[in-house]
Amino acid sequence: MYSKEKARDTIEKYRSEISELCRFIFENPELGFNEYKSSQALSDFLRNHGFEVKQNIGGLETAFRAERKGARPGPKIAFLCEYDALPNGHSCGHHIIGTSAVAAAVGLAGALEDFAGSIVVLGTPAEEGAGGGKEILYQAGVMDDIDCAMIFHPGPETILNDILLAISSYSFVFHGQAAHAGAAPEKGASALEAVIQMFNNINGIRANLPENSRVFGIIKQGGVATNIIPDLTEAEFGIRSLTKELLDDLVSRVKNCAEAAALSTGCRVEIKEVGVGYMNLINNKVMLSLAEKNLGEMGEKIDVYNATRGLGSSDVGNISQRIPSFQIMFGIGEPAILHTDGFAQACSGEKGVDIAIRAAKVLAMTGVDLFNQPQLVEQAKEELKQTQSNKK
Repeated sequence: MYSKEKARDTIEKYRSEISELCRFIFENPELGFNEYKSSQALSDFLRNHGFEVKQNIGGLETAFRAERKGARPGPKIAFLCEYDALPNGHSCGHHIIGTSAVAAAVGLAGALEDFAGSIVVLGTPAEEGAGGGKEILYQAGVMDDIDCAMIFHPGPETILNDILLAISSYSFVFHGQAAHAGAAPEKGASALEAVIQMFNNINGIRANLPENSRVFGIIKQGGVATNIIPDLTEAEFGIRSLTKELLDDLVSRVKNCAEAAALSTGCRVEIKEVGVGYMNLINNKVMLSLAEKNLGEMGEKIDVYNATRGLGSSDVGNISQRIPSFQIMFGIGEPAILHTDGFAQACSGEKGVDIAIRAAKVLAMTGVDLFNQPQLVEQAKEELKQTQSNKK
């Protein structure tokens, strides 16, 4: 049997390197698809610890896949690695996610000697802002051979079975007819009135939206002068719901709101999806139960076992619908709100390093469980297959 203690000891052995890596990523925040320094630093760390690293994969310059192969074929267990920042820095803690993923992989490798299978780290850019790096890599076939995947995300409290909502973003461009607002308004068709009417229509459906569903929008363009009937306006909406199926229905309703607004104002509307749509998270119970035991073994407090409300979304959801996976929210010990300067500060310096190392140990220990009991990998696959079958 492979040793969890050895996995933890390996991570501690390289604490100094891990600390340096975590601090470097935090101090060099990069937006999605531009994480050149972070991607290189993570790749170098893995390469220096015996992983074969392929960069610039799946058509994404800042993506990578690192692998440590065993002596024989067996399960391929992946750690999902995020490292993109927001405009205000690492206010979502992705420096912790990236560091914990690579540290877990190295710790797991240290616990395994003659083993069957592979340890994989998938460097996935641009989780923020509907970049959808994971979905892009999945569609490119980068994950076709992965059997299980896991990730820890920092948050205000530790949530074992979190809810990540499905989300899509859409642009609505209204085309009207310009006219002089004072001299001949009857000759115009106001694209501004169309976009306002769309907002009113959406407000009209809010009363009977499903639980955990949200529609939120902005007007990106509303006209050029007060004395000109606007002939071109644009709104953008984010649409979330509890499941992909509910989201598809809600997207259809929002599109109807736009079409009705265009019809009622004599305009036409052009509708386009923005970025990559994210599916809801399906946490794999077989894998989640292993992580729960390992959190307990590490003395970590679980604040919430089963979330009742969905607050965010992630392209991790897309992977969880195809590959047995989990994302656990790992508490930082402070009630800071994600995406704020306060959250970035709470995850900075040695505080961030400590969170990353604790998360890495639990991830590595869960990997040890899967290599010790490869039948659990098959059980996890069967669970996902059954879950998807029940939705049809």
